[in-house]
Amino acid sequence: MGLDQRKLRVLQSVVEAYIANAQPVGSRTIARDFDLNVSPATIRNEMADLENMGYLEQPHTSAGRIPSDLGYRMYVDQIARIAQPSRDEIEVIQKVIGHRVSEMESLFYTASRLLSEMTDCLSLLAGPFTGRSVLSAVEIVPLRRGRAMVLVVTEDGFVQNQIVDSPGIEPEQMEHASEIFNQYLRGHTVHEILHGSLLEALRHELNLTQELMDTAMALLLSQKTSEQHPDFFLEGAANIMKHPEFHDIHRTQRVLSALSRRSVIWDLLRRFPKEDIFALIGAENVYEDIQECSVVSAVYYVGGKAAGRIGVIGPRRMNYSRIMGIVKAMTEVVSDSLSDGQA
Repeated sequence: MGLDQRKLRVLQSVVEAYIANAQPVGSRTIARDFDLNVSPATIRNEMADLENMGYLEQPHTSAGRIPSDLGYRMYVDQIARIAQPSRDEIEVIQKVIGHRVSEMESLFYTASRLLSEMTDCLSLLAGPFTGRSVLSAVEIVPLRRGRAMVLVVTEDGFVQNQIVDSPGIEPEQMEHASEIFNQYLRGHTVHEILHGSLLEALRHELNLTQELMDTAMALLLSQKTSEQHPDFFLEGAANIMKHPEFHDIHRTQRVLSALSRRSVIWDLLRRFPKEDIFALIGAENVYEDIQECSVVSAVYYVGGKAAGRIGVIGPRRMNYSRIMGIVKAMTEVVSDSLSDGQA
């Protein structure tokens, strides 16, 4: 249901006041702190309408209102703008992340830890992949200094990836190898590839690029069962304790227990649409134990190909504009570092 401009401004004021103070918001607060050019009585009526429409909630009869999941969704989709990080923040990201491309695990760990520090949330970096996923493509992307990135791309837009040395192999040979891989593997699951005759046929076709062939096959073979999930980096669990929503130790334990299960992380990431950046808010997360949280995630790329996701997990009352801006900046720097082969 659409909202007129006045209701949107009142909703924006409630969301931003609640993000700032973590306290239910009353009409007097809105009238005092936000220049809406309407009376407190009008604001009170608009807030009552927004509550009836499902955008606001009133936790106690005498209290002010707080945003509902629907209210946050309207705010993120229609009101909030992704905030550009400061120049100093961008410089920190570039300095800390950019020089670590030669050590992929170190790059991912460092990026995840820095993102957690900058957002005061848990951070997540992953490239989901499963044995039952259907392959969309196998790509071999030339990097600088005689290196290549091998990407095993699934139909849901994620990738298992690895950097390999490729001395003496020309970009044209890599392109040809990618074409052959795709000719044989596109549309098949990892299970079908590993248990059929496709690998043997590929070995006959690709005798000139054996090193790249072996790397691609190693990525496939690492997914032997559907229960195996790719590595991910989850950093900054203690950060959620900084938020008043998680001062209840039992609630925090439930959240952290859920997020300690790889299957939960995997399922969370699979539910993201293919947009470059997106937020799952509250009950949009199917696991009850993390429905007090929102997850903001963005795609990072290698050579123009989607190669996984970077994101944060925090309270529903997170500063979406700022956090989406930082996540977006982080994915851009990681993408540039991986694609260039250097920073």
